[in-house]
Amino acid sequence: MLGFLRNRSYQKAMLTRLQGSSIAAMSPSPAGAPAGGRTEALLTSAMFAVMGRVAKLDGLVTEAEVEFASSIMKKMGLDGMRRQRAIGYFDRGKQATTDVVQMVKRLVGAIGTRSELSHLFLQIQCRNAYAKGEMRLREKMLLRDIAETLGYDKTELLAVCAEVLASSDNKLTQRPNSLRNAYMVLQLQPRVADGEIRQAYLKLMSRYHPDKLVRNLSAEATQQAQEKFLAIRSAYETICGFRKIRV
Repeated sequence: MLGFLRNRSYQKAMLTRLQGSSIAAMSPSPAGAPAGGRTEALLTSAMFAVMGRVAKLDGLVTEAEVEFASSIMKKMGLDGMRRQRAIGYFDRGKQATTDVVQMVKRLVGAIGTRSELSHLFLQIQCRNAYAKGEMRLREKMLLRDIAETLGYDKTELLAVCAEVLASSDNKLTQRPNSLRNAYMVLQLQPRVADGEIRQAYLKLMSRYHPDKLVRNLSAEATQQAQEKFLAIRSAYETICGFRKIRV
């Protein structure tokens, strides 16, 4: 009975913390994150192993993905050795030999299928998959297996992904440039390596820099080139801000 109550208390606390965004919700204090025993160990291992696998599927783990995993650790109240264990699971998840689906199966034994926490787990993994700007086929296939293990079919997974994507788009439209449009302006794919972003930026800036404009251009053509120049600069700053790259 004591174990059941502890498990229930821990799950309730995690729902509150992972759904919240306030500083209080992200506090690592023991009072805010009660010990969850076996359930805590299973949630931590599955959460970050799956994150690591999703991040590594395209061969490149970006700063945005690491930052997102770190934010979830903070929300879960993981610090000290518990945080180090979470990082270890993230690294294990990146290895192809790690059976992350089996880890989720063990988690389901503690939190149940189609529970509030299982649904939130799936939402978080979808958000992680969109950390680079888009979700590719490999991520979709893995998340489908994860969703089925948690008790959700393909249609329900797509609904969760659509909800997550809509939420991301709403946040991005509050910026001068959306992240997706920023990649388009720089003529890049969202999965591009960090080093290629600056190369593309410098190439386009050289082409559209006001000092490079032909002197006899019409006023309209000159204005269009200047607007393009400003759009390139804004797009570069948007992507760098998202990936935590120094401009």
